Amino acid sequence: MIFEILTTTFMGGIALKAFVKKQGLSTNESGKIQRIISLSGLNVKDGKDTLTTQLIRKKQNDWGWEYKYRIPLGRSFNDYLNKMDVLQDGINNRRKRIVFADLKKLYFDKNIILQLKELWKKKLTETKEIELDYDGLLIIRVYDNPLPTEVPFIIGEGWKVPVGITRKHNEFKYHDFEKIPHLVLGGATRYGKSNEINVIINSLLLSEPDNVRFFQIDLKGGIELCDYEKIKQTISFAYEPEEALKTLENAYHQMREIQRKVRLLGKKNVQEANIKERYFVIVDEVGELNPLEAVTLEEKKLKQQCQTYMSQIARLGAGLGFRLIVATQYPTGDVIPRQVKQNSDAKLSFRVQSATASRVVLDEVGAESLPQIRGRAIYQTADKREVLQTPLITPEIIHSTILPHIQKKEVNRDSETIKSTRRTDIITFKEV
Repeated sequence: MIFEILTTTFMGGIALKAFVKKQGLSTNESGKIQRIISLSGLNVKDGKDTLTTQLIRKKQNDWGWEYKYRIPLGRSFNDYLNKMDVLQDGINNRRKRIVFADLKKLYFDKNIILQLKELWKKKLTETKEIELDYDGLLIIRVYDNPLPTEVPFIIGEGWKVPVGITRKHNEFKYHDFEKIPHLVLGGATRYGKSNEINVIINSLLLSEPDNVRFFQIDLKGGIELCDYEKIKQTISFAYEPEEALKTLENAYHQMREIQRKVRLLGKKNVQEANIKERYFVIVDEVGELNPLEAVTLEEKKLKQQCQTYMSQIARLGAGLGFRLIVATQYPTGDVIPRQVKQNSDAKLSFRVQSATASRVVLDEVGAESLPQIRGRAIYQTADKREVLQTPLITPEIIHSTILPHIQKKEVNRDSETIKSTRRTDIITFKEV
């Protein structure tokens, strides 16, 4: 029995060594990455010398490998970001490598050859993702498993709302509106901006239904946020720029009223004054309020007033319980008001069409290199930047969330008066 075990182990070791040698397997991708960097033109010529990207250290984690490189003089981090697709495609070519962690999962018995074949087949079909970062050294993280392409909706806690799953241990990331009051969302159409707004609204309705208030502006004609028009938490709702001006004006005056209340109490902010209500001003497609796209002088003046109110809410609203969320699918330099962007320490950018559009939202490139996966985004705060997959919320969840909050109310606009009514069925009996 002992002889059989020793023989099997010995033969398995020989087979394993032969298989690894035949396939040219290695423990990690460090050499391959340096070769890709060299072939993609990132090395620098200095006379007769060639300055290369030097590997400083590497570390294996449970999610994959992290490599740190010293970049040569004459190169910037952005140079490597621009080659991100080249790096990822090169790592994912069909010459896959087996690492020691893969071999530890094998059973060294008579089926060792079959196990190796199955492992090799799996390696040929798997897809790895990379992430670039910089802290004085170029950091390249190679993840063994890609992010999931669909994440179910979960409820946040208090004023913390879910923004998505990160690569590290598939942990959920939350945005805390008490710590970072304002949020800017950007990205091309159909990649997940409006879905994330729905996630935020539903999370707040489920976690703080008695304290949340909404001023909502849906400049896509109401097709995204119309479900929330008749809930009791919505103070004002707008579909057109003219209505948006009134909604923003109402929010501004409400903010000033709270400011007077806090001042009379001798406090500095709503937290000290023990005011529990929080007011969320949500503008979906803020690009429709761009004065440079106005046709008439009157329209230009109206849109300038809208941007003025948004800027004032962004500057003054943090301590008064006002949170501003603006989203746009056309991220150009004149779309997002400057004061709004400067006072929004958190940005969530889905895939955009160009590096210029990425800089508008994030002040950095990177969003243009995101994969064409709906819900994939970059979440950036003042001190951190993470790629994540945002949660998907369904119409059924939205309906069940808002149903207890719908109330009969009258919505007044200049052109129309909309009343919510309930159908009544009447049965009439006649004597025959």
